[in-house]
Amino acid sequence: MKRTPLWAAVFCFLLFTLPGAFAGDFGFILSQKALFTNGELSSGTTEYSGTVMPWFASPLGDKADLYLSGGLSARYEDEEWKPLPEIYRFEAVYSPFPDLRLEAGRVPFKESLSYVAEGLFDGFSAGLNIGGGRLNGGLFYTGLLYKKAVYIYMSPDDKRDFADKDVYFASRRFLGGINWEKTSVFDGRSDLSLSGLCQFDLNGGGAKIHSQYFEAAFTMPLGAGFNTVSGAVIEVAEKPGDACIAFALSAEVQWFLPGAVSSLLTLTGRFSSGDWNEGFGAFIPVTAKAQGRVLRPMLSGIAFVEAAYTARLYRFLSADVSGAYYFRTDKTTYTAPDMDTDSASPLLGAELYGGLSWAPYSDLLLSLGAGIFLPQAGKVFLEKAEIQYRVELAASISL
Repeated sequence: MKRTPLWAAVFCFLLFTLPGAFAGDFGFILSQKALFTNGELSSGTTEYSGTVMPWFASPLGDKADLYLSGGLSARYEDEEWKPLPEIYRFEAVYSPFPDLRLEAGRVPFKESLSYVAEGLFDGFSAGLNIGGGRLNGGLFYTGLLYKKAVYIYMSPDDKRDFADKDVYFASRRFLGGINWEKTSVFDGRSDLSLSGLCQFDLNGGGAKIHSQYFEAAFTMPLGAGFNTVSGAVIEVAEKPGDACIAFALSAEVQWFLPGAVSSLLTLTGRFSSGDWNEGFGAFIPVTAKAQGRVLRPMLSGIAFVEAAYTARLYRFLSADVSGAYYFRTDKTTYTAPDMDTDSASPLLGAELYGGLSWAPYSDLLLSLGAGIFLPQAGKVFLEKAEIQYRVELAASISL
C-alpha cells in the first residue's frame, strides 16, 4: 500500500503556470510553522514546515466559477527533511438558480457539529435554500487525500498505514452526508441543524468498519450576552462479525462579556461512549479531530470539560487561555505511553494552554501558543510520567 503523490507534484507545477494562461485572480500564501513537543508523554520532538501555496480563481461564464489551490512544503520531522506536494481546495461551482449551488472537485464539507467528518473531500456536493432553511449534501472519496490533512484512522489497518512513512494517501473510504439547517425556530431566535452520514470501508483486508451517523445540533440564546450550543451524535458501527451502537454528546455555554474589551468566556463539556459491551462500543469519527491543545485525543472513549477565555486586547492583538480536565470512558480505547494498565480510574489529567495572535494587516498573521498536560493530576498514568508540553509558532502572509 505504498503509494506516491507524483500527480500532486504535477498538479502544483501546473497551478503555478495557470495565471499566465487564463484571466482571473491569483496569488500566493506563504506560511511557516514550528512545533516543539515531547509527544505522547515520551521523548522530545521538533517539527517545522514551510509552505508556498499558489491559488487561482476565475469566473466561467455568468453562473459558474473555478477555484484551484495547491502547495509545496519543506518539512522537517523525525530528524530529516522531506518535500511534500499537496493539492488543497480545487473546485468548479455552478449556480443555475440563485438558491441552488453545485460543486465538484476537492470541496469543503462538514456535518452539524464537525465531530464526525470535516475537511476537504473529493467528490460532488449540492446546496439548496428551501423552506426558510438550507439543505446541503455530498458524495465523496477519501483515498486521494494526504493522510495528515484528514486524519482518518478508524481501523487497526488505518493506524498502521498512518504511521508508515512511505504511505502518502489517506484510508480509502466512501463518504456520503446530508445536512439541514433551519434558523429562527421555536422562539424565533434559536437554530436547529440535523445531519445524516454514512461511510463504507473500501480498503482491502478483513478488518473493515462501516458506519452510519445521525446528528442534531441546537443553538439557543439566553439573553444578557449568553448563548448555548448543544448536540448529540448516534453511530451505528458494523465491524467484522459484529455491530454496535455508539454516541457522543456535547454542551457549551458562551458568555460575551460586557466592557470595553471584546471578550468571550466559554464553558464546554463533551462525552463519547467507550467500549462497554457487545451492544455499546467506542464512538469512532471518520476524521479524527483533536479534542485538546496538548493531549490531543480524538473524540473516542474520551470525555472532558474545558473553560476558555478569548479577548481582543488591541485592534491587532488577540489572546486566549484555557484549562481542561480529561476523562476516559473505558479502559482500552485511549492509550498512551506510561499508562498504568492496572488502574481502573477514569481520571486522565489536567491541561493548561495560552496563546497570542497578532494580525497587523489582513494578509499577515503571527501566532504563538503554548501549553502543558499534567498526568499526575489524574490517576491513570504512572508516577514516572513526565509533564507533556507543546509549543507552536506560526506565520502566514498572503501575496
